[in-house]
Order: sequence, then structure tokens, then C-alpha cells
Amino acid sequence: MDRKTKIYLAANIAVLEVLLLIVHFTVYKTLSIAFGFDSFALRVAFGLLSVTFFTSFIIVRFSRNRLAQWYYTASGYWFGLVHFLFVGAVIFYVVFNIFNDLNIATPLATLGIICFAPFFLIHLYGTWNSVRAQVTPITMKVKNLPEFWKNHKLVFVSDVHLGAVYGKGFSRKVVNRIMALNPATVIIGGDLYDGPKCDAEAIVQPWRDLKPPHGVHYITGNHEFYGEFDRFMAAIKGVGINILKNQTVEIEGMQFVGVDYNDTHKRENFEAVLEKIELKKDMPAVLIKHEPDNLDVAEKKGFVLGFFGHTHQGQIYPLTHITKRIYNGFDYGYKMFKTLGVYTSSGAGSWGPPLRLGTRSEIVLVSFA
Repeated sequence: MDRKTKIYLAANIAVLEVLLLIVHFTVYKTLSIAFGFDSFALRVAFGLLSVTFFTSFIIVRFSRNRLAQWYYTASGYWFGLVHFLFVGAVIFYVVFNIFNDLNIATPLATLGIICFAPFFLIHLYGTWNSVRAQVTPITMKVKNLPEFWKNHKLVFVSDVHLGAVYGKGFSRKVVNRIMALNPATVIIGGDLYDGPKCDAEAIVQPWRDLKPPHGVHYITGNHEFYGEFDRFMAAIKGVGINILKNQTVEIEGMQFVGVDYNDTHKRENFEAVLEKIELKKDMPAVLIKHEPDNLDVAEKKGFVLGFFGHTHQGQIYPLTHITKRIYNGFDYGYKMFKTLGVYTSSGAGSWGPPLRLGTRSEIVLVSFA
């Protein structure tokens, strides 16, 4: 990382931390007005809570002990909760001022409960919703579909984000659900790991039991590069998962091309990688890429299908509108880009706050027609 990038990153962190301080101050001040508590200790506590999000990232980057992972997980939950409480605080001030203007007397504690309780409950729902990983069945149309794939299915799963928040138990849950679907093959679309230090080998062990007839194939996402990349790759190989690094695997008359995130993140690099890959004209070609961008490059190359992840569909509403705008509507679901069928998954796990609101975690069961 060069000096300019470091300065840019530091400036962004500083701005975000100031915003977090404002959020925490607003929530604390509103709670103190509504419920009548105010003390130096609580002010200090809220001040310290405002820095947990960034400090937890720093700590887990250098340590994988349980205390560090607990701190990282707790900060993620709090990060989500405090922003919901901030919305409650804003509503409290708006309603309080309206009632004041109308000379309506309302007990502050009652108003506080009315404004904060729903958002606390929404946070609980979002937390519960983030670990459900439901099965999403889809049917994708393929011209000249090989006979084998008329009667067999594959599973596509991305963005599991194994690490401090989603551990071995969640890993096992995802694997069990995939096994119950009995797919011919399994495709992992990147971000199997979250990035921070963790017991990489233990956390991925449940995947050793996943043995579909035509194997499990994986490509990198951006988060694998945020941590112990070599260790992550060794652990993935260790449980029998095939890593596709700008490579092709042929499965019963279809060719699946998996590309590395770092090698294809930029458009010109993506074009250079595809230039070196020869596609067989008589065999449908399927692209596996982490981020659903530069779709025109893939379509021009001759791919008929593409599997993507990365976006989480925004993960928490209303961020869904942002991802939809960034990826021109290809942030989630099955859509056509000219002759290229595109499926972008919302992911099985989550990043940052373990929350899902207005989106869902999913495992995709793919049929072909």
C-alpha cells in the first residue's frame, strides 16, 4: 500500500469515526432525556463503544484468540444495533417537537419506549434472519443443454464469510443443507472466509463431508485477500475443494470457468485473463466470478451463464437501493444481459453487522432447461 493510499484510507476512517461519534452521542443524549439517566461513566462507555467497530478490525487482524473474536463479534452486533437506535432517536426528536408545538403532554419515558422498542425488535429479527441460509430454487435456460443436466442440479453458494462471527457451527449448517439437496456439483463463488484471523482449518472442516459426484469448485473473493490468504487456500485445498484460478473444469458437457478476484477485479485484467482461456464452441460455457461487473466482457467472450456474489444485495435495507444502482440491477437474482444469463446471489452469510433486513441469506439450487 503506497503513501497516498494510506493517507486516503486514514482520512476515510477518520471521517467515519466522527460520524460514529455523532451517532453514539445522539443515541446517548436521547436515551438520557427519555429515561432520565446521565452519568460520566455512561458518557465514557458510549464514547468507547463508538470506537469498537474499527478497533475490533485491527485486533482480529493480528490475533485469532477467542477474546479477540468475541470482541469482533460483539462490536458487529453493537454496530448494527446503535444505528437502529439512532433512527429511533431521530424519530423521538421529531415527535417530541411536534407534540410540543401542539401542546400535547406525553411522558418522555413512554415516548422513548414507543420510539426505541420497535427498532430494537427489528434488530433482533435482522440478527435471526442473517443465519437462516434458505434454499433458493431457480431454473436457468441454456441453449444446447447436455442431456445430463436436464436431470441433474448444481448448488451455488457464495459469501459464507466464515471467521469470528460465523464459526464451525454455521459452517456445518450450510454444509448439511447443501448435502440434503443432493447436487451433482457445488460451486463456491468467493468470500468463503471473512478475512480476519481465525482457526482457518477447523472452521472449514465440515466441508470435508461434502462430496458431490462432480466435486466442489471454488473461486476467490475479495475477503480472502484481507487476511491470511495462503493459509485460507491451504485449508480449502485440505478439505478437498478444487480451487479454480483462471481455469476451466468440464462437467458432463458443460465448461465451468472460474476466475480469481484479484486477477479480474479491473476490467483490463479481466479481459486479459479471458483472452488466455479457450472456450469450446460445442459446449455451453459458464463463468464463475465473484463480482457481477463487466458483464459485457463475459458476454462477448461467449459465456451463456454467469454465477456471481459479492453484493449481499445490500444486506440491510435501504442499502439494497445502492447495490442495485452500482450494479445496474444485476446485484441480485436471475436476469439476462443480452445472451448471458446472470445469477447474483445475496450470499449465505453477512459482513460487518450480522444482520439481514429486507434481504435473505441463501443457498442457490440450480436447475437447467
